[in-house]
Amino acid sequence: MGKFNLLFESSPWLIALGVAIGLAYAIILYYRVRAPWGRKANYALAALRFLMVTQLTLLLFGPLIRRVRNSKEPPSVVFAVDNSSSVAETEDSVRLAELQNKINVLERDLENAGYVTEIRTLTGKIKEEPIAFNANESNLDNLLRGIQNDYESRNLALVLFFSDGLYNRGSNPLFRPYNFRINTIGLGDTARRPDVNLNALLFNKIAYQGNQFPLVAELFTYNLTGQKVTVQVLKNGEVLGQKTISIHSESQFDKVEFLLDATGAGIQRYTVRALAVTGEHITSNNYKDAYIDIIEGKEKILLVAPSPHPDIKALKNALESNKNYEVVLYIKGIHEYKNDKYDVIILHQVPDKRNRYPDILQMIKQQKIPAFFIYGSHSEINRLNEMNGLVRIEPISYKRDNVYPAFNPLFDKFIYSKENLEVLNDYVPVKVPFANYRILPQAAVMLYQRVGKVQTKKPLFLMQKSGDWASAVFLGEGMWMWRMQEYAKNQSHKAFDEMINKTIQFLSAREDRRKFKVYPIKKEFLNNEPVIFETEIYDDIYERIYGQKITLRIRDQDNNTSGYTYVTSERNSRYRISGLENGIYQYTASVMLKGKKEVVTGVFTVHDLQIETTNLTADHQLLENLAERNGGQFYSDSQIDKLKDDLLAMEKTYKIYSSEKYLAIINMQWGFFLLVLLVTAEWFLRKFYGSY
Repeated sequence: MGKFNLLFESSPWLIALGVAIGLAYAIILYYRVRAPWGRKANYALAALRFLMVTQLTLLLFGPLIRRVRNSKEPPSVVFAVDNSSSVAETEDSVRLAELQNKINVLERDLENAGYVTEIRTLTGKIKEEPIAFNANESNLDNLLRGIQNDYESRNLALVLFFSDGLYNRGSNPLFRPYNFRINTIGLGDTARRPDVNLNALLFNKIAYQGNQFPLVAELFTYNLTGQKVTVQVLKNGEVLGQKTISIHSESQFDKVEFLLDATGAGIQRYTVRALAVTGEHITSNNYKDAYIDIIEGKEKILLVAPSPHPDIKALKNALESNKNYEVVLYIKGIHEYKNDKYDVIILHQVPDKRNRYPDILQMIKQQKIPAFFIYGSHSEINRLNEMNGLVRIEPISYKRDNVYPAFNPLFDKFIYSKENLEVLNDYVPVKVPFANYRILPQAAVMLYQRVGKVQTKKPLFLMQKSGDWASAVFLGEGMWMWRMQEYAKNQSHKAFDEMINKTIQFLSAREDRRKFKVYPIKKEFLNNEPVIFETEIYDDIYERIYGQKITLRIRDQDNNTSGYTYVTSERNSRYRISGLENGIYQYTASVMLKGKKEVVTGVFTVHDLQIETTNLTADHQLLENLAERNGGQFYSDSQIDKLKDDLLAMEKTYKIYSSEKYLAIINMQWGFFLLVLLVTAEWFLRKFYGSY
């Protein structure tokens, strides 16, 4: 449906001029011309010439055709279906099949009535396949916002929202205004049935081999007064512990704690389950899994000093705040040396003037053990210069300066939080040697020396990782006052402890120089998401290369193995695997590089999100409020026939769209062909009557 208008870029009075030119041309050419044709033929030829010249003249004036087209969009109805597993837990398969059939019939009847329909779920659009109620999280707001975004400026008449009203991700849908009408249809059961709900597990993700660790289960019970619930913790099918809880009230909450031995190595799966009790209708929320990484041992740190000092206490306390560290103190004559393998050695005022620890210094050189040097009044500067690999101290006198710390904004070895920087800027001064300093090229300065309000370029705290050795140097004495001052002001040691712990992490982290690396982007995946592997391959000069064929094998806990092959590219170095069941998986990846087979191995886990079974009592009040706020009406799932009658009785409103387009006639093909037709017709008639 549309209409046309003829417009001119110039004055419309020029149309008369064009007609006059065409008429004059025809009269001059054919008036009183002696020709071998009759008067009627002469008039016809004159008319053809008049039309041709007039058309050419008018085209010079730039005529336009304004075309307006109108289109009519029918109203749309979107079926928004909450297909979370919480609905399937409270509805049997027969009722779900009936619901599916009612939705299909309602959709077909609305289409026959002239509506455009679409079915959407939490997991995407549905075309013809049946709706699977298996989504393991409920983000109702995300579903409705997706409809709002996709139907912006379209003729959306109504959204039919089928849900149990339970959400566990995203915002409460009542908190957001939607620009469309919503009719809500309540699913699920609003009655609180007798139930044992294992709501959550509380545990540390890391435990150390040989130690004990706590595992706490949060247990809710409903309508089970007078009964007892047995809670068990299992590993590989073996019951490790069991406790019984007595139920004294209609709604009761208990914390059930187990103290377990950390056995095995690597990621271990522990299952906590509550045994079903009489009258319990739903048992899918009676268990949860915990995946705990059992580490063979802590990182060992040797703290060496020539004599006791408050700095040592501050360092030891800071390190022991991190459960991953075991600190061994060695002061000759006070603490015995433990011959062990150490990950980092902290040398407080060592090398010292009396050269008490030559064996420790030799061990650092030979074994390339990361070292953290801390200057003090007992330090022997010449040997400190030889050992540290970061800075050369050139004493001016035997005096010492009092300096404040000033953070270097260009420091990039690790991130030091902004809130801790504010604490650091208020620290009291420490004593440093009165000297000039020559910073070596590989050094990264974390703290500079500040004298009063003047920040110098002299270093206070610096570190490096060069080749196969890492070191750090703190050039001040008295850091213990920093930790005490921070606690006096903030009742916390957070800023100081973070600085020391991250320094040790930086020193102890081994640089991975392997040419072939395959690893999952995280250790734990949910069973509704793909497991993603990142792949890195390097050549001899450690430049990244692509195009190699990688073989990947994954083995589950039952020793079932799956094999995959893929080739990396510069645009995509990741490989995705979907559909893995819950459990612990071991993977082996291999590639051939220059005729040599490179292999890497690792472990990852796949587990349930397990939040859909936390609450299974439908919230129809939320659905009623949602419908009321958005101009709709609430229906129960037994009122779908009434809903259909109401919808079919609803007046349809069409949306009219108009589009306007301007077309230059001179660019139109029909204008060219019309001109050719006029010229050809005149030529043919004159030829036919014997002219030319």
